[in-house]
This record gives sequence, structure tokens and C-alpha cells, in this order.
Amino acid sequence: IQKEGCDGLITSARWIVHRMPSHTRTVCLEFFGNAKHAVPSIVEIKDFMFAEQKRTGVLLAGLEHLDDRYLKAVGYTTKSKRSAGALPGSSGGLPKMVLVGDIVGDDADAVARATSEVVRIANTRHGEGFVAVSADARKKFWLDRKRTAAIARHTNAFKINEDVVIPLERMGEYTDGIERINVELSLRNKLELVEALTAFFNKS
Repeated sequence: IQKEGCDGLITSARWIVHRMPSHTRTVCLEFFGNAKHAVPSIVEIKDFMFAEQKRTGVLLAGLEHLDDRYLKAVGYTTKSKRSAGALPGSSGGLPKMVLVGDIVGDDADAVARATSEVVRIANTRHGEGFVAVSADARKKFWLDRKRTAAIARHTNAFKINEDVVIPLERMGEYTDGIERINVELSLRNKLELVEALTAFFNKS
């Protein structure tokens, strides 16, 4: 059995069945501007929710990240009414980053308060938060994340972090670095194409 570069053999297993929490809210957080400004929110949300778990029992059941390249690939529709194109580092009306997460617990009020705080954290990082409570609305929030699996075979060019583990607090630097590499390689390819076309037409 192989995952993330580690080999292992399972010799025994025990299944633990947990009761589903009574209340679930799904948040969709859209961040605009530069990645280095938005990415720290992941760490802040994680730290807040881990503390909230100890304090009230409310859990962060899942938190998924989508960058702007994935958003473009899945045809994401921005929920925010703000003009993303007017902000530094954003383009095409898409957020620079989207987080989708489930916040769960048995106390409805505690879940609601934790969800509101997560949205507030997003607001401090050039972001906007949207909350889904009903099963249908929650499913719609997760739909774009699920669609990434269907396009995975078309995204190898930018899915460089498949087997890379990055400390969350350094993810902003990583994102900016990968973006710079993409721009440099794109420029290099265009210059090579121009040189090849120039040589071709000079021979004609």
C-alpha cells in the first residue's frame, strides 16, 4: 500500500464507528488579492477550530483548498459581488483562493457561533464567507471541490504539489513561488516559439 511516498503493509485493522453530529454548517470562503495575504487564514482557522473543539466540542470536519487555477478549470462561479479584477493579484473575476469546510457539533448555537467566527477570520484576509445549512445548499458548496476529481487528468501541468507536504504557515510563500515559476516558464516557451517561427519564416 503506497501513499505520499511511503510504503507499508497493513497486518490488522480496527473500524471505529462514530455517531454523526446533530448539526452541520458548510462554509465557502472566497479570498481576493495576493495569495500571501489569504493563505494565513488557513492557519488561523485551523488554530481557532482546534481550540474550539476543546472548548465546546465543535469540530472542523473538513477543510479543502482550491486555488485560482482549479477555480478556472472547474468553471467556478464567484459568489461574492465584489469586483475581483480590481484587486491586486486577481483576474477574471475569480477569487485567488477558495476554502470549503464543514463545521459540526451537537450544540446548534455553538456551531453557529464557530461558523460566524470562521467567516470573520476570512473577512480580515480580504475574504468573504458564505454559509450553507440545508443539505442541498451544502451539497452545492462541495460540488466544485468534487468536480476537481473529474478534471484531474487535465491539470497535471499545475498540480505540482501532489506529493509535497508543505507547512501551512509557509504555504503562501510556496504559492507565490510556484506562480513565479509558471510565469517564467510560460515566457520562456513563448520566446522559444518566437525564435522558432522567425527561423522558419527566414528560410521561406
